[in-house]
Amino acid sequence: MLELRRQGFHALLGLFLVILLNFNLINLKILIIVFILGILTSILSKKYKIKGIEWFLKNFDREVNVRGMGIITYFIGVILALFLFEKRIALASIIILAFGDSFCHLGRFGSLKNPFNDLKYIEGILIGIAVSTFGAVFFVSFLQALLGSSIAMIFESLDVKIKGKKIDDNILVPVIAGIVMSLL
Repeated sequence: MLELRRQGFHALLGLFLVILLNFNLINLKILIIVFILGILTSILSKKYKIKGIEWFLKNFDREVNVRGMGIITYFIGVILALFLFEKRIALASIIILAFGDSFCHLGRFGSLKNPFNDLKYIEGILIGIAVSTFGAVFFVSFLQALLGSSIAMIFESLDVKIKGKKIDDNILVPVIAGIVMSLL
């Protein structure tokens, strides 16, 4: 149940951010401020019980060393997309992160194991590609959306590591999607 809530929040947060960014209601500077406040809140929440934050962490956060790590890495991915790519590519990349990464978890009910990661399923990759392509096509061409989604979801299904440390998919997916879409 926690994972279903997490993935729903993941998708809605991305959609909400894309809407705000698309209509210029927020920008990169505001997101950086929110990100810094989020890190400070994470640090404080280790020592102090902050009522609303505790509820949020209890209902949406995984048990990891850094409290709120999922949302921290999510904002890193969004900020990188906005910093590295033109606006339409950045928005499409954020949608691919929001929808592809959330909906690919439905593949857990599949039967075709990913040959490169036995914790994931081919059906999940295909669902992630389909849903994220549908969302990204509002900002880029169909070919860009399809290839950006496809390659990003393939990378999401792998455990990509640098110097033995896994790169969080919240960072990896929008960067890979943005690079692919920028090349087309």
